[in-house]
Amino acid sequence: MLRIVPNIYSNDIEKSKQFYTEFLGMYLAMDMDWILTFTSKENKTAQISIFRNDKNKPLDNSAIFLSIEVSDIDKWYEEAKKQKVEIVYPITNENWGVRRFFVKDPNGVTINLLTHI
Repeated sequence: MLRIVPNIYSNDIEKSKQFYTEFLGMYLAMDMDWILTFTSKENKTAQISIFRNDKNKPLDNSAIFLSIEVSDIDKWYEEAKKQKVEIVYPITNENWGVRRFFVKDPNGVTINLLTHI
């Protein structure tokens, strides 16, 4: 694993942007309108992502609570199938430059496993 990023859903993305940049002093590393990713200025792997609540409901209104970046996504996908982990979004190359899939943990939490292409 390369990093683990918690995800929060926001009903007011602009207020979230202001809070994380102005109050917490984080750097806005990615702004795709429907998702913002902030990083610590001191430690670039300390991150948090904010999803726009009205535009990113991946499956039946489920929320992605964690994103985990890995180095070999295909290996992880095969292992998930082998262990019969519930895959709720198949491995996909996304147009914004990541290859990913979603699984459910035993608690029903959706986890986004990804690698940058």
